[in-house]
Amino acid sequence: MDLEAAHAVWLSRRSFLRALGLLSAAVAWPSACRPLRPSAPLAAAAGFFTTVERAALEALVDRIIPPDADPGAKALGAASYIERLLTAFDTDPPFLFAGGPFSDRNPYPDNADGTASSSFPANAFATPVPPSPLQALYWRAEIFGEHAAGLPPFLTAQLGGATLRGLRDLYREGLATVDAVALSQKGAPFAQLSTGDQDAVLAALDSPSVFPVDPIRGKSFLDVVISHTIEGCFSAPEYGGNTGGAGWRMLGIEGDAQPFGYSIFSLATQDYVERADHPMSTPNPDELGTGGALVPKPLSADGDFIQQQISELTAVLEKFLPNLACF
Repeated sequence: MDLEAAHAVWLSRRSFLRALGLLSAAVAWPSACRPLRPSAPLAAAAGFFTTVERAALEALVDRIIPPDADPGAKALGAASYIERLLTAFDTDPPFLFAGGPFSDRNPYPDNADGTASSSFPANAFATPVPPSPLQALYWRAEIFGEHAAGLPPFLTAQLGGATLRGLRDLYREGLATVDAVALSQKGAPFAQLSTGDQDAVLAALDSPSVFPVDPIRGKSFLDVVISHTIEGCFSAPEYGGNTGGAGWRMLGIEGDAQPFGYSIFSLATQDYVERADHPMSTPNPDELGTGGALVPKPLSADGDFIQQQISELTAVLEKFLPNLACF
């Protein structure tokens, strides 16, 4: 994807890449507070947004990651990801943490000869892991606000007098403001404007007088939408976005590879067999030049920048949290 095209005036290309790199590193870092055991699969949650709100949201996320040769955030399902987050507690248990260890995207290996079998695991990613009581309280407060979640007084007192507003209220009010400004400036709801007019409206929205920074989250409404859009486009598809893994493919990420993996033990040879399309000890077939010379595919400037951000954040985490691990 040509990220130079993602030029909404309030979100620089470098800011987007930096956020994506930090998000990728944070998601990859082990966390001892993640729950471990999945529960039963969930039925689909009810919707949250009205038709008008959904149209405004889809248009908004599509200006954060616009379509070009690759799909934009609307086609990648970012709005569905956001709606699933806001309706997480419409099901029991809430879909906050996807389960595992396997999805149904890769087959089991056939260890008789070290090849892929025709058998696939059930998609355990679609089965949520129940949150702990503390995690559930945190997410209820995030989604519904401190009062609706019933935060204890000693916790609300720690907010310094500020009130934690729920994401549901934040989105409902924020999208209404987006359309109000669009109507005032361009004479039509945001979703009905041309992309040029949408960018002009976004420039007006990027003002503390329109969307002030939330004192608790430290973000404005637009900041929240940007973060959720990135999450929705590049997290596991079971969370509602990254439709068909297209977000992963845009970044050259293969996604979850297990249980097939890359080196498969063969009972016939009593050794490991590497995948012909993705060997581990030799170059990939598409990185070989004339006469078998190694011709690695260079990272794009965008890809290299993301990798730098991941490396830098990981180094900081290793320095200050050397014993953080998930057992």
